[in-house]
Amino acid sequence: MAADKTLLEERLENLRRKLIEAGVKVLSGNWGGKGGIARYKGQWLVVLDRHLPPNLKLRLLQTMCQYLTVNEGQSSETRGDRDGGAPAGNPD
Repeated sequence: MAADKTLLEERLENLRRKLIEAGVKVLSGNWGGKGGIARYKGQWLVVLDRHLPPNLKLRLLQTMCQYLTVNEGQSSETRGDRDGGAPAGNPD
């Protein structure tokens, strides 16, 4: 069991390092039991509460890695987020 935990922690750290190298900000701490992926001011964020189960942390990091891999060749204009991910204004 301890070996499994060590392997899982190693996978988490490798994914975290890979995302940071890709320019994603990975935030860890006390976030009220929450975690998620967001885009803020043109930068991707992955938020990981320290109390989240390791399998959920792993899934969030894997999802962000997959997204970056799939969209690697696309420019921000192709993805439609050239405004930095800000919501569109009210057209009225």
